[in-house]
Amino acid sequence: MSLDREAKLDQLRQKAQSLPGSSGVYLMRDAEGRVIYVGKAKILSRRVPSYFQKTPPSPRIGLMVSKIDDFDFVVTATEKESLILENSLIKKYRPRFNVILRDDKTYPSLRLSVTEDFPRLEVVRRPIKDGSIIFGPFPSVGALRDTVRTALRLFPLRQCRRPEVKTVDRPCLNYQMGRCVGPCRPEMTPVEYRGLTDQVRLFFRGRNSELMSGLTADMKAAAERYDYEEAARLRDRLNNIKKTLERQVVDQAAGHDLDVFGFYQKDGLLQGSLLMVRQGVVAGCLPLESTGGGEAEVREAALSLIGQYYGADPFVPDEVLLPEDWLPADERAALEDWLGSLKGRAVKIYQPQRGDKIKLLEMAGANARVALEDRLGRIGRQRGSLIELKARLNLDKIPRRLECFDLAHLGGQNAVAGLVVMEDGEWKKAHYRRFKIKSARGGDDYGGMREVVARRFAHEDWPWPDLLLLDGGKGQLNSAQAAFEDLGVKAPPLAAIAKIRQEGDIDRIFLPGRKNPADLKAGSAGLLLLSRLRDEAHRYVGSYHHRLQAGAFLESPLLSAPGLGPVKRKKLLDRFGSLENLAMASESDILAETHLSAEGLKILRESLSRWRTKSENEAAGSDEP
Repeated sequence: MSLDREAKLDQLRQKAQSLPGSSGVYLMRDAEGRVIYVGKAKILSRRVPSYFQKTPPSPRIGLMVSKIDDFDFVVTATEKESLILENSLIKKYRPRFNVILRDDKTYPSLRLSVTEDFPRLEVVRRPIKDGSIIFGPFPSVGALRDTVRTALRLFPLRQCRRPEVKTVDRPCLNYQMGRCVGPCRPEMTPVEYRGLTDQVRLFFRGRNSELMSGLTADMKAAAERYDYEEAARLRDRLNNIKKTLERQVVDQAAGHDLDVFGFYQKDGLLQGSLLMVRQGVVAGCLPLESTGGGEAEVREAALSLIGQYYGADPFVPDEVLLPEDWLPADERAALEDWLGSLKGRAVKIYQPQRGDKIKLLEMAGANARVALEDRLGRIGRQRGSLIELKARLNLDKIPRRLECFDLAHLGGQNAVAGLVVMEDGEWKKAHYRRFKIKSARGGDDYGGMREVVARRFAHEDWPWPDLLLLDGGKGQLNSAQAAFEDLGVKAPPLAAIAKIRQEGDIDRIFLPGRKNPADLKAGSAGLLLLSRLRDEAHRYVGSYHHRLQAGAFLESPLLSAPGLGPVKRKKLLDRFGSLENLAMASESDILAETHLSAEGLKILRESLSRWRTKSENEAAGSDEP
């Protein structure tokens, strides 16, 4: 260790020892001011100095300390506030040395829109707080859709998507087939329909005995008032529910809502597993994948994952089960207090040592182990490809994060670019970005590539790639290098992938400063990986461009001018090449092609002027996720 570094550690040690003896959150920063770790402490003056011991507790902590240049801290009144602040700061900064719950996969939930007069069930990915009732999340969208079909067969709620249900003379086909109670009929009132939605709530909350007794009472009441058709419908619903409930055989925890957490760590990765028990029935098992972690203490890292999971606003159960001896009494009380504030009533945390609940913990731990082994297997299969890329592309290290740019336009119109990201062999869709080309015009691919590369790397807070791939050839490669010269920063490793020119040829990979393509054989794992990356970028930017192009066609200024039919519109586009060129053309040039009336020409010019102003305003927009 150099003398300068030793002096810096002494300075940090003295600063840490002067911290207040209260709870709070601390933020470790590197020499460039970036937050590389966020942690919480019951007593700051004890926790923070522990990082700056002469012998670090683990290699990972030692690596982190070697990067620390300074730290900040925030004092909180309670441990509960520390927990909340830590979760929000981790979400904001996504520090390098924190364990981060992966957020690129959102599990589906069920939404019952009880704020409407006639609620309906729908599958949602990101529930919003609008007063609706949310059931879930569910690990499998396929199984969830099967559940919805079963629920709608048992409880024939409306399936139409209209925001308001209006009375009609003839109800829809679902009503005719007995699949909907027909809220669009004048006989169906919101009060009567509400009884059906109450049954749905009881069904999904697992309150089966209450549901069955209520239906039985309604059936008997219908029979007593001689409404035998209604009694028969309720009888059939009751029998169908009984048959459905008979298939739910995994019964563990006597009518409680439980979340059971299990964890497994191997090869520097931490995998969590959440076993969801709803009203005594095991409803599913969610894998909680994390990034980072290294050799961090499993307990501390796992508790960070739990905080991030509940901080994302999912359903909070009545009880949470954690492995034995994980939480001291005071930390458990703080976590219970926080979860209770999220739920609106008391939540208990248990660390069982025997009985059925310990079996649930063992089941959750086993699921975490299986999930991590599968994850390591996927990473291992990708690692061979990445090792080949390191060797063939002369990279300094095995690339973990790969990014790829592709451009799309049609005759220079609606020019856009897309950026896709792969990390450890898996797509990072939360990091995908779209760009509208602002300055490069008329289908200038090189200028467009130079522009979007400069705009992407102007975002200093975005993660830096280990390899940046460009769809194109040497021209795109030179444009990217020019963009980094404009920014005055050192470029990451660059490569360009040229498309197949003819059948039997292979994709070719070009590198800066080299005349010939890189030595990647046809069918090699490295080349296939780069081709997959290019194809994903092409798909992503293509879908964006098609959407913009469809909107531009529907809003084309050529459709508004009287006397301008398909033949004349085609002549104008053939003559001028693009709407942009047409907007700048003189009236005499337009009349020479179309022979429009004075009124038609005036309307066309005004329409082109509005279109051009709108296009320029849209081009001035920000980069889109």
